[in-house]
Amino acid sequence: MLVAIVDTRNDARALAATLSPLVRGVVEGLVGTAIIVTYRKDAEIGDIADHAGCRVIMADNWGEGFARAVIGANHAGFLVLDAGIQLPQGFWPDLADALPALGNRPAATMPSPRLGLLARLMQRMSVFRGQVSRESGLLLPPSRAREIALAKADPFAIRYGRALERIETPVTRLAAA
Repeated sequence: MLVAIVDTRNDARALAATLSPLVRGVVEGLVGTAIIVTYRKDAEIGDIADHAGCRVIMADNWGEGFARAVIGANHAGFLVLDAGIQLPQGFWPDLADALPALGNRPAATMPSPRLGLLARLMQRMSVFRGQVSRESGLLLPPSRAREIALAKADPFAIRYGRALERIETPVTRLAAA
């Protein structure tokens, strides 16, 4: 089972939008735990976490929070999301199909589609170069996640190179209020 780790950026509305599609992953047996990383005490985020059955980690920054989430978990892999990213209906079957073939390689969903041909081309090229933006969902095997956690690095800032696999399902981002 995967552990979902969500960087809240202290945005409760975006967090709720990201957590709701994870329910299907739990039902399908792909997600076992969700961990929310937050940077200050926020009652609204705490309430959302309580209702969703998530664990909350308070940290000074995302790298530290990610590290604490990974070190404290013992699972088959990690699904890393930025608050506001919404997984579509087809994501879970696509992920279930992709997991056996991934082995010990990281994978990323296609980023949220942007307007304009040049913007879409640049997004695709970054994925081909092994870069992942916060506009994507990132799937990390335990060994790679622990390596990043030991460095207290931002998993979205790492260049994964040719090892990065693509999950063709595009995710979307909650529109700003």
